[in-house]
Amino acid sequence: MRILLPLIAIIITNVMHAQLVIDDFTTGEVNNLIFTDMKDQRKIQSGKNIIGSYRQIYAKLNQNPHNQNMNLSIKKGLLIMSYAYDTRGTTYVNYGINKSGNSPLNLDLSKYKSLKVEFDAKSTINGINLNLFTNNTYAAYGKHVPSREGKFVFTIPFTEIKPTGESFTFSDIDYIRLQFDSRSKTGCNMAISKIWIE
Repeated sequence: MRILLPLIAIIITNVMHAQLVIDDFTTGEVNNLIFTDMKDQRKIQSGKNIIGSYRQIYAKLNQNPHNQNMNLSIKKGLLIMSYAYDTRGTTYVNYGINKSGNSPLNLDLSKYKSLKVEFDAKSTINGINLNLFTNNTYAAYGKHVPSREGKFVFTIPFTEIKPTGESFTFSDIDYIRLQFDSRSKTGCNMAISKIWIE
């Protein structure tokens, strides 16, 4: 019995730390945002399934030579981004911010190994960037994500995230910023269903 109780406690601790959901996009809906010019749009959403209860969407077009558009919505558990032909743009998804400004999350991620993004589908190769902040110091990651017809998970190992200063620590993450880019001549369509840490 003395061996069993500590074993149960270890199992419960591991299960509790197994997964930390950042966002499943089932709350904090965004109706269809349409971008045609180079003006950015920032929107704050709240919801019980968003870490820290708030998310900020910040999106803009950087190029649009044929007067096409980019659409963005969050509905029915999907963040959907559609970039038309030859539009180049960026969407930031930020956590650790609320309607009044910065709202540090103070997350201890030191026992976790990676951040995962579940795509429902993706039409072309494009970039993903991640910044994790401790106060004003951050760690950065960037890579291209392949296209895929169906659902898949893209994993960002914490060992590949590079700190930019000595004061960065995984034991006190205040802000999380994900960046999704479209740089393809053919445009890009993608849908994301979940972001989590494990």
